[in-house]
Amino acid sequence: MKKIFLLFTVAFFIAGIANSQQVLTSANKKPFVTIETSGAFDLPIMDLKATNGIGGFYNFTDYGASIGYGTALNVKFAVYNAKRTQLRTYVTIAYSQFTNDEAKAYNYSISGYVHSGYPYINPETGLPYQTATPTNGISNMRINMPSIALGCELGVYTDRKFRSSFNFGLDYNFNVIFGKYYQTIDGKQETFTTLNPNLRTGLGLSTTYSYKFSDVVGFHVGTRFAIPNLFGKASELSDSDAGTYLLDKGNASLNANLVNSRTLGYLRFFGGLSLFLGKK
Repeated sequence: MKKIFLLFTVAFFIAGIANSQQVLTSANKKPFVTIETSGAFDLPIMDLKATNGIGGFYNFTDYGASIGYGTALNVKFAVYNAKRTQLRTYVTIAYSQFTNDEAKAYNYSISGYVHSGYPYINPETGLPYQTATPTNGISNMRINMPSIALGCELGVYTDRKFRSSFNFGLDYNFNVIFGKYYQTIDGKQETFTTLNPNLRTGLGLSTTYSYKFSDVVGFHVGTRFAIPNLFGKASELSDSDAGTYLLDKGNASLNANLVNSRTLGYLRFFGGLSLFLGKK
């Protein structure tokens, strides 16, 4: 009888260990580190979007962009696991470029050239620059926007094998905004305005769906809403010929048209490859 009891006890203990190992293995299917590489289509909105062509840049109403594209590298670290959810922190290194082309040019000074001290002093008249007026010609622009984002994400798994999840993220991002605006008035040489580098910070919201083909490789698709210049807006005179700053803070003393502060925004639609490393 003692032998039977001992055998039953050992069998029960072994079954308990096996069951514990099974639960642990199931929990460990959630990755510790997730690495995502993405390509993206960026849609400018708010004051980044052109409402009246590229001329909006010279008239201080918007920044004249019509389309954008970008790429990103996102590294996520799991910090907490629940039954069907996972909390992660992440670091994203990203790049966006916004462009526009137009069969139109703009007169924004007598010479059609941005001078040191823009947007206030016109060296030929000593008066503030006038409103830009459209004229025959062509123009194009680009805004470059590299960024680093630090954020937190909640992953919600939709299956017991933890292969499929919806992920919701919020981040604080650091952006360097710069670019160039080119135009050629008919019968004249091409001129340009350089948008000097400007450091701004902002917020981003993202929703992503990810799926694992195997324990290591998968894909993801998602959308992101970002405001890259929510904080740190400023307006200042240019310090060189053909150069100007972002001028995103209202300051009518610099130019009568520069009345309102301007906020950049964009919607990003992205997708790419995911790598899942380690267990958490």
